[in-house]
Amino acid sequence: MNIKDIIRKAKIDFSDFTDNYLKGGKTSVITAIVSLVITFAVCLVVFFASVQGAEKVLVPDVVGETLTDALLKMQAKELYPKIQLKYSDFPGDKGTILEQNPKAGSIVKAYRRVTLTVSRGIAIDYIEDYVGKNADEVRNSLDLLFSGAESLVVVAPFVYVKDESAPGTIIAQYPEAGTSIAEKVKVQFVVSSGTEIEKIEMPKIEGLNIEQLLSAMAEHKIVVDLDVKEDDSAPAKGKVGDVEKTKDEVEAYTRVKAILEVKPRQEKDEMVQGIFSCTLTDYPFPVPYVLTAKDPEGKTAVLISANHPGKNFTAPYNVKKGTTLILSVMGNETAKVVVE
Repeated sequence: MNIKDIIRKAKIDFSDFTDNYLKGGKTSVITAIVSLVITFAVCLVVFFASVQGAEKVLVPDVVGETLTDALLKMQAKELYPKIQLKYSDFPGDKGTILEQNPKAGSIVKAYRRVTLTVSRGIAIDYIEDYVGKNADEVRNSLDLLFSGAESLVVVAPFVYVKDESAPGTIIAQYPEAGTSIAEKVKVQFVVSSGTEIEKIEMPKIEGLNIEQLLSAMAEHKIVVDLDVKEDDSAPAKGKVGDVEKTKDEVEAYTRVKAILEVKPRQEKDEMVQGIFSCTLTDYPFPVPYVLTAKDPEGKTAVLISANHPGKNFTAPYNVKKGTTLILSVMGNETAKVVVE
């Protein structure tokens, strides 16, 4: 066989191979397309089966429940809560569920979101007028409205005075009605004790040092009008000397005169004793006051916090030289002095 025959034979075989390949290739392409279609169809079936096959659950009724209890019930049903906050018209329901969507009893798929509307409490941003109302009822209502560690309104112990109003009736308040509640507020109520005069047992204050006298003035409803007397024999913390004689039982906030004995001041003394005094308004009822001391290092301490009927005011002190004494009455700074 010569070279031409070999080439011609090769061409014939190559043509046959090409024809066979093309015929087989069409089958392969068709097979691949069919496989892709089948795979896609299976994926769709699996997807829709998984979506439609989610478990259906009954939405629980959580209206009126606390948020914590509501979340636990939602979790048990494999439902996801979406929280919304809303002010309420009813006192005492802060933190409870006001509304829910979908409603209780609805049949939904698991893992669905349920909108829960939670109470932010009643929307009160000012002090109301409580004069003429029962003090205990008002205090209970305020405790419900402003409960919690971060309460913005705190009710101070009542101040009772003789009045023709029924016992327990609020006859005055501080702050006044309409005061904005922008920060923590201490509300003081003056309450009628009826026509009977409140009586107290007069405490023994003679011989007390300054710290003890301040404690007695805060604990007992008395007003001590002090005069100072310098005496070399006086103790370092001062001492109450002569005290005006009174009955054993007196009216609340009765004034009693007394002498405070202190050592004469020396230039080298670090601590100084004396009397803080000023003149206040003649109030119709005892009002709350606070006497604070701010030492030269900036440290502040309350010397006494009590109630006072007004006019002449005196209080003893034993503080570092250079301390600033500040008297605040009903929350307002009234007098200030630097002890030298």
